[in-house]
Amino acid sequence: MERRDAVTVGDVLRECLEKSSMQGRLDEVRACEAFPLVVGSHIASMCSKPYIRNGVMTIGTSNASLRSELNMSRGRIVRGINEVMGKDVVKELLFRN
Repeated sequence: MERRDAVTVGDVLRECLEKSSMQGRLDEVRACEAFPLVVGSHIASMCSKPYIRNGVMTIGTSNASLRSELNMSRGRIVRGINEVMGKDVVKELLFRN
């Protein structure tokens, strides 16, 4: 059998993700992983693991003062996560107990 066009495994995987509409969900998972990079590992350790649904990242906090501090930095955190991602994945942050 003769090869005509060589294609890398990475290219094949990217194409499969795009065709199956899984790229959006993969971006959401990566954005959750970027949260500690943006806020720092100490603050992230005081929060539950974030999750995203429809562009809204929800994060559990350990106490009210931390939630208040994070609410005041909401815009900076959203910009930071989207900057790490290179695209707008997070549209809003929601902090809960």
